[in-house]
This record gives sequence, structure tokens and C-alpha cells, in this order.
Amino acid sequence: MQKKYIGPYISLRHFLDALEYLEHVLHIDEINQDEYEATALMYRMIEKYSAQEAPVLFFDQILSKNRIFKKSSIGNLFGKWDLEAMALGIVPTNSSRENYKLAIKKIEQHIDENGKWPRIKPIVIEARKAPCKENILQGENIDLFNFPFLQTNPADNGCYINTGSVILEDTSLGRNIGTYRCQIKNSNTIGINPQINQDGWKFLNDLRAQGEKNADVAIALGTDPITFSMSGSKVAKYGEDELEIAGGLIGEAIETVKCETNNIHVPANSELILEGQIPLNKMESEGPFGEMYGYIGEEKKENFFMKVKAITHRNNPIIPNQFTGITRGCLTAPIEASLNRKYRSHFKEFVGLYYPLEYPGFCFVNLGKTTTEKTFEIGRYISTTLKIAKITILFDKDVDIHNLNEVLHALGSRWQPQRSSEIIEKASSLSGDPSSNKKGEGNRIIIDATRNATESQNNQSFAKMNIECLRSEFPNLLERIDEKFKEII
Repeated sequence: MQKKYIGPYISLRHFLDALEYLEHVLHIDEINQDEYEATALMYRMIEKYSAQEAPVLFFDQILSKNRIFKKSSIGNLFGKWDLEAMALGIVPTNSSRENYKLAIKKIEQHIDENGKWPRIKPIVIEARKAPCKENILQGENIDLFNFPFLQTNPADNGCYINTGSVILEDTSLGRNIGTYRCQIKNSNTIGINPQINQDGWKFLNDLRAQGEKNADVAIALGTDPITFSMSGSKVAKYGEDELEIAGGLIGEAIETVKCETNNIHVPANSELILEGQIPLNKMESEGPFGEMYGYIGEEKKENFFMKVKAITHRNNPIIPNQFTGITRGCLTAPIEASLNRKYRSHFKEFVGLYYPLEYPGFCFVNLGKTTTEKTFEIGRYISTTLKIAKITILFDKDVDIHNLNEVLHALGSRWQPQRSSEIIEKASSLSGDPSSNKKGEGNRIIIDATRNATESQNNQSFAKMNIECLRSEFPNLLERIDEKFKEII
């Protein structure tokens, strides 16, 4: 594999060049999103390949809101597990699952023994050297409908930005970058939806508490994959700079450039930048929108909005669309690695966890040998500190939690519901959970699907698995078969 195609990547285009070279991109000649063909195609691609294996879709020509956009819209940019390894500079193997695990391992090794992420401060470059400044639009030249922001679902309240990094800066609060649903309301107005208690919501309310009437803001689209993963995750704590963490993970400083209409600095290699202001004492309605759970999120009667004052972009900008609720939205290995380090520091029995975004609410956990009491203690802690973990299932470490076949097999064969389940009532939950009677609150279940749950009851060893016996008698058999029949396996 040529070195130039190995990450980390400094821009979306660098990343796309590598994806094209490794044939991870499927080009769609022509598609009509006014009839929601791209959305339907994405559903079918996930059904055929799975969320972790479906290719990136590049729409060579897409019709949206009666406008034709050429070579400027892509979907499922971060779905494939292979891409997690590529983004971190790992030469991918033939197994996408192993590639994902390699990515997690590399990031766990990157985080120091105190759980801190190494950081490199971003640098500022001249505007004339910044790709995102190749075109500058202000005043009457601003028209958000000139860019392929798609309406993914007919129930959405119009077109949405769902892969933007919303950047806020303040001399006392620092910099905050987060990804929130952003509704295109008209040619120069965007509704912004940071959920209550998300960092963006806290930042804007802290500014309001300081007496500020407006907040300067920028939205960066089409950044490099690691910068976007920091925006779309909870890796950075409130007050920490996502660009510093991204630079540390990439291994070099993120290049930034000052906005045209405010003092915010944005990633210089972005495809497109939207600059503007958020009024802090005025709200507008926003939504509904098809959310990550795969259900329509409600209209918000009062939400923040942004008045766009400038648009800067590369020549022929490429805009990713997430197809929220259908595809995996960002690189998830950084989130998983960060959580593994966190929970491992609390419990020596904890091995690792995985919460599949395509099955929101589930959290699969590997444990070493432990007691039933400790298993439930760990389960309670994870379930009450990780909002997405509504159904926390704890397994022995021999179960590959990234393999749904092994997960379901172990759950069905090692779990007895009455003795090995615990319900937590009125726990904090994600506000988008459509089953909650009260927003942000719901029940949780902890399931002990370890062998010990049975062994502790009958004082007998759990039955051996068939494959354990095979491996015991012929330790290298499966590896030999892999090599002998590699053309068909």
C-alpha cells in the first residue's frame, strides 16, 4: 500500500483519495433526493452490507430542492470499520472487525496512564494559504440553498446540516466544538439544536449568564476525519479544546485560520465554513428531524438559531451527509477507547465495552473473572454514567462483543432472566429515546450473562462450548484452515 494513502489525513480530500484508492467508494451517477432516492438507497445498502461494511456513496449528480449538484455530496463517510484504522495510520487487514479493534487498541495506547489525551495546540496560518478561503461570500451572495444540504426524510422540517462542527469561542470559556442537528430555515438562517446539558448548550448559557447578547459562531463542514470525530464525540470534557486533542491524535498541529466576520479560528482545510451570530435572548422553533434512534425527533418550540454573515469554501466543496438514524455518524473508536480507559481505571475486572450505534440503547461489556456482586456493581456504574447504555449486558471475556453472533449466542445460553437481571428506575437517559415517558429519564436493565451467574448458583463448572473442545484438541486448526482456504474464507 502506497504511503501517501495511509493516514492520519489532514483533510477530507486526502481521506477521500485513500478511500478511492482502496475501493471503499461507490459512485452513483445520478439520483433524485427530491423523491428521497438517496435515503432509500442508503437503507438498502445497510441492509445488504451491514452498517460496518457498507461503502461510502459518492453522488456524482444529485437533485435536491429542484437544484442539481455535481460531485459535491457524499454519504456514509464513516460507516465502514476499515476506515477507523485507516484514519489512524493503520494499514488495514482483511478483517474489518480486526481493523476496528486495532484502532481501539492504538488509541488506548495513545491515552496516557492518567487518562489524559496528548495534545498539540493548533496553529494559525495566513488566509491566502487556507483552502477554505478559496471563495468568500458575504451580503447578498449568501444563499445556503446553493449547497447540497439534504432533506433526508419527508418528515424532517426541511434540509439539515448533520455533519457540521459548531465552533464557539470565548476568552474566558475557551473553545468548544460539537456536532448538533442544524436546520436550514432560509437562505441565511440556521436553527441549532444543542440538547440540554450538552457542552454547546452549557457554553451558550454561560455566555448569556455573563451578560452577552450574541454569541459568535462558525460551522465547519468537511473537516479531516479525526477532527470531526472529536466534534461528534464526548472525548473532550467541557473547557477542553477538541482541536488540541485532534492534533495530538493526528500527530501534528491542526492548521486554523481566522474567520472573516468574527475572531473564531476554524480548521483551514475544511470544505466549507459558515460564519455568523447566535442571538442569546431570542429563540425560534426547530424540527422535527429523524434522529439517531431511527425515529422522528420532536419539534422544539424554542431553540437557538444562527444568522449567517459569511460563507467561505474550497473550490467545488464536498459536503458529507450523515443520513441520521441509518448510518454510523462518525469514527467511534476514539469514544470506545476513551470509555475503556475510564472504566478500567475504576474496576480491575473491566476489560472493554462496545455500544453499537446501529442498535441504540445496547451496551456490551467484557469482564474478567469476578463475582456476581461485582458484576452488578460494574453494570450499575456503566448504566448510570453512560446515558446510551439502556440495556447493559455483561459477558465473559471470551465473548467477542464486536461480533453480534457471539453476543446473541452467549446471551441466549448463559443468561437466566429472573436471577441475573436488575432494573434501575428513573435513571438519566438520552433525550432522543422515543420510549421514554419523560424526556431525559427512563429505566435501565443490567443483565449478567457470564458463566459465573450460573456457577455461583449450583457450584458446578459451566458446560464447555463445542469450539473450546475443538481448540483444546487441535489448537492451531482454525488458523490452518484460514490459510488453506483463504481464497474462499
